[in-house]
Amino acid sequence: MDAFLKFLISIQKISEAAVVILGLPWAVILILRSLNDFRLKIKAEKRLQVSTQAEMDVKLSKLFTDIVWIAHARAGSHVSDKCIEQLFERGFITKQDFDNNAIKHKIEENCIYNLPVGVASQEAAVVCLATLGKRYEILCEPAKAALDSLSKIPQLEDIIVKANAILNEKR
Repeated sequence: MDAFLKFLISIQKISEAAVVILGLPWAVILILRSLNDFRLKIKAEKRLQVSTQAEMDVKLSKLFTDIVWIAHARAGSHVSDKCIEQLFERGFITKQDFDNNAIKHKIEENCIYNLPVGVASQEAAVVCLATLGKRYEILCEPAKAALDSLSKIPQLEDIIVKANAILNEKR
């Protein structure tokens, strides 16, 4: 009986060794697969992060451009249908205008009205450009360009000086 017990114990040890020897490669394979999956997930997250950042940059730039419009005293424009009708009725637009693209110029000159912006809105927009340019690196150069362009408007001279001071402050 003693020999049989020893035999069973030796079989148990051999079985345990066999399980370890046979199971170890599978465990290594599973670990390597998991690491590869993890690496792929990290790459996908980085791609998503870059894509999201690009989308945010585009949206921010669009909003920034809208503020530039306000800083330049523009709140959009309006095309008067009545005005266009009058141009036709009075013979100001002829069939020849359609051939040489003059119609576009005549409508722009006579029937498109730019909607004005109040001085307070305009000055706030100018300061906003500088503040955003200072806060967001992607908007720094566009802010400088916008302020440079707006500096040619004499009525904005004082506020442009303040805005440039804000933009050039250390972050």
